[in-house]
Amino acid sequence: MRVLSPLLLLVAIAFLGSCKKDNSLDSLDHVILKREGLLRVECSKCEVTYQVNNKDFKVGIDEGSNDMPFFYSGDFALVTEVLSKEEQKIRVLVVDSFGRVVSNELNKWSAGERRRKTFEINIK
Repeated sequence: MRVLSPLLLLVAIAFLGSCKKDNSLDSLDHVILKREGLLRVECSKCEVTYQVNNKDFKVGIDEGSNDMPFFYSGDFALVTEVLSKEEQKIRVLVVDSFGRVVSNELNKWSAGERRRKTFEINIK
């Protein structure tokens, strides 16, 4: 038993001494990581215009829904505008990169109605 105790102590010290901090991410401190959010619009015959980081995008939807990913690296305001070409119910769903639902609205729209909304997207 006397021989076993010092041996265990020696093994424990060797094990603890071999552990060191993982610095594998230190070289990535200058890299901007992009996050991916999702804008989903469910409608029939509508047009969606949205703005991400001062870039405009336009999508036409004939039937069903369209998932539009958007990429960002910091807090920003997602600006959307939807034009309904017929009377219908339209769902606008916005999900951030963490899977949090920012907005999930289902409303009745009339033909020719245009709605503009701003959604605050946060990285925290």
